[in-house]
Amino acid sequence: MRKIHSLLVAACLLAASCNREEIQPETDKAGMYHITVAVTGTSPKGSVHIYNLDDVKFRNERTGTSAFSVDETFTDKVEYSTEKPVSQITVQGILYSKENATITLQIKKDGESVFNQSKQLEAVPGIDTTVDLVYSTIK
Repeated sequence: MRKIHSLLVAACLLAASCNREEIQPETDKAGMYHITVAVTGTSPKGSVHIYNLDDVKFRNERTGTSAFSVDETFTDKVEYSTEKPVSQITVQGILYSKENATITLQIKKDGESVFNQSKQLEAVPGIDTTVDLVYSTIK
């Protein structure tokens, strides 16, 4: 199962890197980011991947722990904030489920919304299906 999950994550990252319509334009202005990823449905599973090129840690709002990058699996909602301003950041939220579900990715920079999208997953019965949302200032 772990191999399958890893392959799904790799496939989603590859697909997301090719999807230009959801990638935001690069900006030189650094800012404080607050990231919220939520999944809803009967039994949704989410995964979030967050990276920056500014060597700034992300603080998990629920646990208070900090790390230079985030790779977390969850079943409801996660929130992270940068500990210092960053200019180059990438966030990917992935939803995988065997039933219909929704993923929402909200990103605020300096308190203002810069990204707020949701995607509905139309499940294939009995098969883990995935959808993702991506925000990036990295080109």
